Amino acid sequence: MLCYPVISDGMVFTCFLLICIAMPTVPNDCEIRVIEVRVRNFRSLEKVSVCLDSLTVLVGGNNSGKTNFLEALYLAIGAVRRPVSAEDIYLAPTEIKIPRNREIIVDVLIRPTDIEGTIVPQFPAGSYWLELWGIGVAQDDEDNDFVGIRTAVKWNPTQGEYLIERRFMKEWPDNLEDMETAKITTLVVAMDKIEPLALHLMDAKRDISDELRDRGSFWHKLVSDPGLTEKAIEELERRLTKLNEDIVTNSTVLKHAQESLDEMSIALDPSGGNLELSPTARTLRDLSKGMDLHYAARGSHMFPLTRHGMGTRSVAAFHVFRAYMIWRQRRSTSGKFHPMLALEEPESHLHPQAQRALFQQVAAMPGQRIISTHSPYTAREAKISQFRHFFKSGSSTSVSQMDLSSINPDDIRKLERMVMNTRGELLFARGIMMCSGETEEQALPVFAEKYWGRHPNDLGITILGVGGDCAYLPFLRMVKAFNIPWFIYSDGEVMAVQKVNIDLKKAGEEIDSPNLITIPNGHNIERCLTSTGKYKEELIRTFVSFKAQSDEQRVALEAEWAKMNNVMQEICADLCT
Repeated sequence: MLCYPVISDGMVFTCFLLICIAMPTVPNDCEIRVIEVRVRNFRSLEKVSVCLDSLTVLVGGNNSGKTNFLEALYLAIGAVRRPVSAEDIYLAPTEIKIPRNREIIVDVLIRPTDIEGTIVPQFPAGSYWLELWGIGVAQDDEDNDFVGIRTAVKWNPTQGEYLIERRFMKEWPDNLEDMETAKITTLVVAMDKIEPLALHLMDAKRDISDELRDRGSFWHKLVSDPGLTEKAIEELERRLTKLNEDIVTNSTVLKHAQESLDEMSIALDPSGGNLELSPTARTLRDLSKGMDLHYAARGSHMFPLTRHGMGTRSVAAFHVFRAYMIWRQRRSTSGKFHPMLALEEPESHLHPQAQRALFQQVAAMPGQRIISTHSPYTAREAKISQFRHFFKSGSSTSVSQMDLSSINPDDIRKLERMVMNTRGELLFARGIMMCSGETEEQALPVFAEKYWGRHPNDLGITILGVGGDCAYLPFLRMVKAFNIPWFIYSDGEVMAVQKVNIDLKKAGEEIDSPNLITIPNGHNIERCLTSTGKYKEELIRTFVSFKAQSDEQRVALEAEWAKMNNVMQEICADLCT
């Protein structure tokens, strides 16, 4: 358990000074990382824990809770404070009304790291972060420093609304189940304590058009101060004034408009008021108001970004944010700034190659980045250790990640090569049916649709061939680690069943698991379909339709197959090849 030092109120300051003095002298190159986030009672997140890396990729089906997690983290350490309503409170399936005493809790665990990103035991004496958080820095059972920030949202009956408060935590319980009983300090966490690591959230609706219009956007924060000297500003504004005068003087329409405005100014203020037409900005502080971005594809005319497609506008919004964060990091007066970006669906409106390129650009950014995605092309670029899988059952979300500590490097590479590089869509399935070959992969969706009355894709179920009876292990490891419901449909031949059971055992499953469905009578699927005459007409019709290149050939093949005495054996042999 991570604990706050046990000292009385009167000894706090003295002990804090002694701790700082006793710390070993190390270079003041200290960074931080948000290690873990725990959420309680926020929308579908009844109680979840998510560990964060420098780059974390959230995967899972639609409405599984990925956006809810990003919103919960933004509520805790977001760059802008957001209001909370009753719709943000978790509601159980059996509940009709949200209890007023139900609280949202978001706990954030922060650890010191070196400049390489490796977690270190203590904040160095005199470090920026130690001075920022002061006695909010606590120690665990092994005297390692941490900072825990609890954001609690409670109903205030007097004000008739939900209020947000943030406090430092005295301890960080080892178990998620104990989070509500963790000891909290009386130290209120003001926004200035969060601002150097504040999370910036870019949702899937990002658009450079909105950035250019919004006075509080990253774009206007970036360009509002061009960083020019007073002398340069004075000279440039003189030129802008002259430019405005020249435009008006040389334009018949604008000159006429200015003359009318002069009459208006006399009517408003006979003593000498002045109303001037300004086709362009006259001061540098107003320059950003009319600033625009233009883009031209190779061989095309230049057009404003607002006239380009959503893909281009979405990418432009991201790069404006990237420029802002890098510029802010360079300009930080303290020298310490921990950029945190949450990017929802970076694949929005982009083709696969652009998705992969954007992921690499996000990965190269400083600080911590959290990506939520539905794209197998984006997921393919990430490492398996970076995935956090969200799965929703009923009204509640669960989050899991793969433990790679017991898997050797060769098997990890095989997992990435066989699963992630070719079948990344499995990360988003609600259930998976695995089979060994192509016949099953093509036939089972047809059977399933006939049985359910809906295609498996409509139900979020993926049916895939793994490429052989001994190729199940990488897929088993993934679905088990991410708690995705699964079944295996195997040939019933003795050797095939033995190979499947070997993979089941390696994956920690029972031999002859109830999730293993085998074809009876020792048959493979081809013999199962052709062992009786039940499907004879359907199989002949299918084979003829597949092989015939014309109506004449179809008629000839039908006559040929109708006369064949061993037609089912021929079909079985053809299927097996």
